[in-house]
Amino acid sequence: MRRLFVPPEEIGPKIKLKTKDLKYLLRVLRLETGDLVEVFDGKGNRYKTRIVQYEDGYFLQVLEELEPETQKSPRICLGQGLLKGEKMKWVIQKATELGAEMIVPVKTSRSIPLLEEQEAKSKVDRWRKIAQEAAKQSNRSTVPQILEPMDLEDFLELAEGTKLAFWERAKTGFKEAIKDIKPADTITLLIGPEGGFSDKEASKITQSGFTLCHLGERILRAETATLAAMTITQYLYGDIG
Repeated sequence: MRRLFVPPEEIGPKIKLKTKDLKYLLRVLRLETGDLVEVFDGKGNRYKTRIVQYEDGYFLQVLEELEPETQKSPRICLGQGLLKGEKMKWVIQKATELGAEMIVPVKTSRSIPLLEEQEAKSKVDRWRKIAQEAAKQSNRSTVPQILEPMDLEDFLELAEGTKLAFWERAKTGFKEAIKDIKPADTITLLIGPEGGFSDKEASKITQSGFTLCHLGERILRAETATLAAMTITQYLYGDIG
């Protein structure tokens, strides 16, 4: 059954199809009136629906509420140092596919220049749409919460659960760092931007209760480090493997 994201506030007995969703279902997926579509609201709720047509347009008629998606692994919160260009979009897409429940863009001393307020809002809106599409593609019923960019200090106050930060100059490897850690219900991962964290920032991160570790001898790009950290964490504690 094909899947479609619909915000919770728009779900009722009949769901009016927006133009872009209608094009996606009828033109891209080649569905027809009467075909079934699974609707998910990003909060874990799922619905079995049927495409119907009335005089005032196309709708999805809700047939039944499906079993909600249950969390099978620790909740992963990703703090990602702001990246340049398309890299941030790529990280949000892949982190969503890998099961992140929250993604926080973090402003550090080596991040891209601060954005104007309107441009920042536009970027966040775009990142949230990317997360919705990635959740649909990867068969998730939940969409990660994408917060607006925040300063490193604010993120450190927000972080909870098992806290791991990745720094290429850390003295301890990931495998060694987690050897004696029993993960909490929430695991917070913090990855720096291009250029990594400064010494001062690394000190602040440690003082905030994070375990600093590295991913091996290779120097990875920031986006590669995120993908590696997410994958290993899900393999060890989550639903991969």
